[in-house]
Amino acid sequence: MKSLSVFTIIGMQLSGLSVYLRGWMRKELLVGVLFCAVWGCVKPPDYPIEPIITFKSLSATKVNSGQVDTIVFTFTDGDGDIGVNPGPGDTCDVCSYKRGDSSCFFMKGYNVFLIDSRDTCVSYYATANIEPKGKFDDLSGEVMVLRTINSQKCFAPPCSIPDTVIYTILMRDKAGHFSNRIKTPPIYIDAP
Repeated sequence: MKSLSVFTIIGMQLSGLSVYLRGWMRKELLVGVLFCAVWGCVKPPDYPIEPIITFKSLSATKVNSGQVDTIVFTFTDGDGDIGVNPGPGDTCDVCSYKRGDSSCFFMKGYNVFLIDSRDTCVSYYATANIEPKGKFDDLSGEVMVLRTINSQKCFAPPCSIPDTVIYTILMRDKAGHFSNRIKTPPIYIDAP
């Protein structure tokens, strides 16, 4: 009795399979192979390692003093390190930026900054630590900042003196790279 090697048995099974594939499954196999080839060739986004931000929207451009406004902007980041590394002693003089003090932008527990056009005081916020999901490190997303808008011309409501503010926004990633700066449209406070 002649023994068949494993190679011969596999070869017979493969040759039987190839005969079977010549029929109706040939088209399905071709579609499957093409799908895998295209999916495997997906190019990663080409974002720089510094965050890039783009203004998206305001919930209102006309508010009453003390009202909350929602500022939304989008971001991209090539190395996927959006978030904060909180540390002890994260404090700064929020209104010292006009005197050249930029220490608020380097607090490790915050990574989104709004500069008030009226007095250059800085408001600071923290995003969640966002981790890249999937095959690439690149991130893109949206940040929503809820901000109480106050008049600086009137300190007790009801106010009859209109005020206007424009916020300059910037973002920092965990590596310390700063984004570009964007501006909100004017926000009219207590306007008739």
